[in-house]
Amino acid sequence: MSRTGSGARTDTRVEVTCQVDGASHCLRTEPRETLAGLLAALGSPVSTGCDQGECGVCTVRLDGRQVRSCLVLAAQCHGASIHTARSGAPALTGVRAWLSAASALQCGYCTPAFVTLLTDTADTAHRTAEAGPATVGGTPARHRISEATCRCTGYPGLAHAAAGLAADTSPPGHPPRVEDERLLTGRGDFVGARDLPGQLWARVVRSHVAHAALLRVDVRRALHHPGVFAAYTADDLPEAMRLLHRELPAPAEPVLATTELRYAGQPVAVVLAESAAAAEDAAELVDVVCAPRPPLSGPEHGTTHLADDDPRWIATVRQQVGPEPADVEAAVVLTRTFRLPRQTAMPLETRGLLAEWDTRAPRLTVHGVTKHPQLTRERLARALDLDPRHISLPAGDVGGAFGVKGETHPEDLLVPWLAMRAGRPVKWLEDRAEHVVAAHHSRGMVWRAELRAGPDGHLLGARAEIVADAGAYVRPLTTLQALLATALFPGPYRLPRYRARARYLLTSRAPVGPLRAPGRLEAAFVRERMLDLLAHELGLDPVEVRRRNLLTAADMPYDVGTVGEGPVRYDSGDFLGAYERALRRAGTERPGPSGFPGGTAHGASDPVVPGDAPEGGWRRGTAVVPFVDKAGLGGDERAVATLRRDGTVRIDAAAAPSGQSHRTTLARVAATALGIPCDRVEIVLDDHTSGATGPGTFASRTVTHTGNAVNAACVALRRRAAEWTRAEGEQTDAAEETAFGEQTAARTSGTGRTAVPLDRIARRGGAGLRAVGRYAIDAHTYPHGAVTCAVAVDPELCLVQVERLAISCDAGRVIDERVVRGQLAGGLVQGVGAALLEEIRYDEREQPLVTGFGEYPLLLAADVPDIDVDLLPPAAPTAGTPYNPLGVKGIGEAGTSAAAAAVAAAICAAVPEWAPAIDRLPLSPEHLHASVDALTRRAGARHPTGRGIPAPRSDT
Repeated sequence: MSRTGSGARTDTRVEVTCQVDGASHCLRTEPRETLAGLLAALGSPVSTGCDQGECGVCTVRLDGRQVRSCLVLAAQCHGASIHTARSGAPALTGVRAWLSAASALQCGYCTPAFVTLLTDTADTAHRTAEAGPATVGGTPARHRISEATCRCTGYPGLAHAAAGLAADTSPPGHPPRVEDERLLTGRGDFVGARDLPGQLWARVVRSHVAHAALLRVDVRRALHHPGVFAAYTADDLPEAMRLLHRELPAPAEPVLATTELRYAGQPVAVVLAESAAAAEDAAELVDVVCAPRPPLSGPEHGTTHLADDDPRWIATVRQQVGPEPADVEAAVVLTRTFRLPRQTAMPLETRGLLAEWDTRAPRLTVHGVTKHPQLTRERLARALDLDPRHISLPAGDVGGAFGVKGETHPEDLLVPWLAMRAGRPVKWLEDRAEHVVAAHHSRGMVWRAELRAGPDGHLLGARAEIVADAGAYVRPLTTLQALLATALFPGPYRLPRYRARARYLLTSRAPVGPLRAPGRLEAAFVRERMLDLLAHELGLDPVEVRRRNLLTAADMPYDVGTVGEGPVRYDSGDFLGAYERALRRAGTERPGPSGFPGGTAHGASDPVVPGDAPEGGWRRGTAVVPFVDKAGLGGDERAVATLRRDGTVRIDAAAAPSGQSHRTTLARVAATALGIPCDRVEIVLDDHTSGATGPGTFASRTVTHTGNAVNAACVALRRRAAEWTRAEGEQTDAAEETAFGEQTAARTSGTGRTAVPLDRIARRGGAGLRAVGRYAIDAHTYPHGAVTCAVAVDPELCLVQVERLAISCDAGRVIDERVVRGQLAGGLVQGVGAALLEEIRYDEREQPLVTGFGEYPLLLAADVPDIDVDLLPPAAPTAGTPYNPLGVKGIGEAGTSAAAAAVAAAICAAVPEWAPAIDRLPLSPEHLHASVDALTRRAGARHPTGRGIPAPRSDT
C-alpha cells in the first residue's frame, strides 16, 4: 500500500561558482550531479542521449576544451568558464549560418553539439590556410563531425557545412527553415529542457526478469528514502487505469504489473521524488518478489514444436493473388530462409513526459506527446475520466521519433495520472538503458520464401511464410509490420501468383510496434535477395532479371491484388524507367571519394590497386535496387486559415512533428496558395480548440493530408476575402475568382483597378476572416525509384565499407526541395545502419544484451559517404490517381525501404561467391563470418579455401 514518504534529508550539496555563456552563477549542487545537470539547473539545458559519453550530443566547451557534459561532474566546474550553443560568441554566427544553409539539421536535438564541434573548425579556418579545398571535404571534415551522433539527417549537410567552414567560405544564400533559429541557438522546446515550479520526478521500477509470477511488490523502504514523495503499485491504480488496451486480445497488458512479469523492462511500480536522483535511488529500494518461469523464446529459435492451436500464436495475416503458385510449371523453384533481427528506433532524445493538473480550470496539460495527439487525448480522457476538451497536448520540439514515440506505452497513462494524484507537476525522462528495454521494438521476423520463375527469369509466382516476434503483449499496431510486409512483398514487379501467411508469436520480450518503413525494409530485403539468387541460378545478370519484371508506365494503374491498410493499387509511375535512370547514373558517376571506376551495376570490380582507399585486397561491388514505397494513410484532416489584424495569416493544423520540418513545409503550402511571403504565415499545431483536426503524423502522411487540407483552407480564405471586398464596395471583378498576389486579396485585369492588400482588408474590418479546409481521401501515394550502393569488402575480416550511396525517387510535386532531399538522405542512412549494425540480442534467459549505444551502435559521419539524391520528374497521373490537388507524395520512409536490400546486393556484387550466405541482418562482421563459415561447411570440397570463402575456424 503506498503512502507519502517523509524521509529526512541531509544537505550534502557542494557550492559551485562558474560562468555560463558569459553570465556568472553560484549555486549548491549534489556531489554526483553532472555538468549537464548543472546547466539544466541554471536554465541552459543541453541535450543528453546516453549519459555514458557515447553519443556526444551533450558536448559543450569547458575552459576552451570540448567535453561531453554527461561525463563531467558539476563540482569539477568550480571556477570554470562554460560555453554552450546558446552563446552569443561571434564565432558561432558563421557556424549557425552554414548549418542552416547546408540543411544540416532536422529535429535539432543534436544540433547544439555540432555547433560546438564546428566552432573549432571555423576558428582554425580563420587562423590558418593549411587545409585546402581538396582535403577539407574528405575524411578530416567527416571525422570532426563524427564526435557526435545524428539519427535524422544522414550527415550530408553536416559534412557540407564542415567543409565550408574549414575552407572559410561563405554559405549559400538559402532561406532558413522556420524551425532553424531556435534549434541552432540551443533553445529547442524539448520536454527534457522544460521544468515547472514544484515539479516531482517519476522513476519507473521495472522487471529484471523476462518471465515470472509476481508475488509481491514492497515499496516501504523506498518511501523512507530522503526526498521521496510517494510510491505506487498496481493496487493503487483506479480500475480504468489498470489495463493499457482493454479492447485488444489477451494477454491484456497492465499499466503496472499485477500477477505476472512477461518481459525484462516491464513496469512494476513507480516512485515520485523531489529530484531525479532521489527518485532513481528510491526505485532501487523497491522489493520485487517473484517466482521465475521458463521464458518464451523468439522465432529464430524455431517453432516446429508448437501446434497450430498453441496459445502463443496470437494473430495471422494472409495474402492471396491469382491462382495457386504451386500449380504453375516453373523452370526454377527457389526456397530460402531469412532472419531479420529485432531493432528499435533509438532516437537521440529518449521518451519523456511533463504533466500538470490544474484542478480549478480543470485542465490536464501534458508535454512530450507526439505522433497521435488526438488519439492520445481520447485515451487519456477514458482512462482518467476527463472531458477531452480539458486535455491540452502542446506541440513542442521532438528529438526524433521514427515510429516509437506517440504509440501508447504504460508511461503515457501513468505520468498524467501521477500529476493528478499528487496535485503537482510530474516529470519523467527515461534513460538510454530504459529506452532499450521499455520502448517498443520492431522487425524480428523469420521468413521462408519461395520464388518460381521461367528459364528467362520472368517471375511466375511466389510464396512467403513468416513468423513474427510479437513480444509479450498485443498492442494496436503489433501486426502492422507483417501486414505491410506481406502486402508489399511484390514490390515494383509483376507477380501474377502469390500467397503469404504471417503468424505472430508471443515471446518474453518487449512488445513490438512500427519502426521507420515497417514491413517494407523486411520485404524488400527478402525479395531482392531472392531475385539475386534467381539470377545466380539461371546464370543471368541481376540487372536483366529486374528489367524483365519491372512495371512500366503502360501498366498503370496497377492493382497488386494484396491488401495492407487498404488495397494496394499503384496509380502511376514508371518503375522500369526510374531503374534505368539510376543505372545510368551508377555507370557514369564516380561512386565514392576514393575514385574507383563505376563499372556496371551489380558488377564486381578488381581488388583495389595500391594508392586507392581502402587498401590491401578489398573487393568492390555496386548494386542498384528498385523500390516502391507506400505513404499517406487516410483520415479526415481539417485545417483552419485565419486573417489576423496585422495582415498575416494564421494556419491551424493537427500535425505532430518530430523533426520533419512541418512548419516550414506547411508555411510554404499556405504562402503559395495565398500568394504571400512565407514569413507572413504562422503555423500553429497544438490548439485543439481551433477546429483543426486530424489523426497526426505517421506513415509519411503529413504533406499529402495535412498539406492538402492547408491548401484547401487557404483557397477558401481567398474566396472569403473576395466576397468581403465585394461586400465592402471594393472594385473587383465578381466574375473572376480572386487570387492572392503579393500580400493581396484581389487582383483585377484590364480595368486599371488596383489590388487590395491583406493588411488593408484587416484594418478595414476584415481581420478575423476564417476558412476551414478539409482533405479526407482515404488512399495512399506510392513514391518509387531506386537505391544505389557501392561497397568495399574485406573478405578475410568480413568488413564492409559503404563508399557510395544514391537514391532516385519520384517524390511527386516537391514543396521544399531541401526538406525532401534531407528526408530521403536521412531515411537512406538509417536503413544502411539497419543493414550493417543494428540488432537487439537476447541471451538464453531472454535478457536483452543491449544497454545503450555501445551494444547498439548507430552510423557516424565517417561511416557513410555523401549521398546523391536524384529527384525524378513526377509521374503523370492516370485515371486511378486519387484526388490530390498538391500532387505531392510522402517520402519520410522511402529512403529506408530498399536500403538494406541494396547493401546486401552490393556485398554480393563485390564477393559473388558469398551470395548464398547472405540470409540475415545485420550484415556485421560477426554474422558474415558465421554465414560464410556455414556456407563453406555445406559446400565442403566443392569450394577451395581462399579469399572469397574463408577456411572454417578451429572453434567451428
